[in-house]
Amino acid sequence: MNNPPAGISPLLRPLRLSPVASGLLRALVLVLTYGALCAQAQTSAQTSAQTSAKASKPPVPPSSSVALEFQGKSMSLSVTDLLNLPQVTVQVHNAHRGGIPETYTGPLLSTVLAKISFVANRQTQPLILHSVVIATGTDHYYVLYSAAEVEPSFSLSKVLVAVMKNGLPDSEGGDIELINTDGAKPARWVQGLIGLSIMSLEPQK
Repeated sequence: MNNPPAGISPLLRPLRLSPVASGLLRALVLVLTYGALCAQAQTSAQTSAQTSAKASKPPVPPSSSVALEFQGKSMSLSVTDLLNLPQVTVQVHNAHRGGIPETYTGPLLSTVLAKISFVANRQTQPLILHSVVIATGTDHYYVLYSAAEVEPSFSLSKVLVAVMKNGLPDSEGGDIELINTDGAKPARWVQGLIGLSIMSLEPQK
């Protein structure tokens, strides 16, 4: 066995492999490289498929009016009726669109519900605390809100019946869209809003 040249550590000598070991090493490198490329291609394909699915998702059927129901009473408000109510503008960050800021305009849900005599005051406080609002879209998607969380006297959040988006009619949201400002994601937004039904629970005695 030859000694390394003076001044060179034995640890720095080139590693000499047998032909068999060298071939195995090259094969291992090829297998690892191929696996990494396959994983990268699979991730890219999944991302592309998800993006394509989002882009190809059809819009909900548009809504021309929203029906209100409360204690046996019912009425309908058109887009024009909603525009004639006091308007509020909010800016939200839509998690389904990468958190980009979006501006929505329309009446507060509490203002809309007041049209059917569902209002918050000292006398109706028990009713507000024991009621829920069921919001339904043209695609049959529906969500629930507690009545208290949509009333400004009980909650700091804003729940809006939006008819304008970024200064234009909210056609992308089905013309009438229910949104809120405090959700981590827009899971309780309802596009193409067509129905608002109030259900109240009687306190147990």
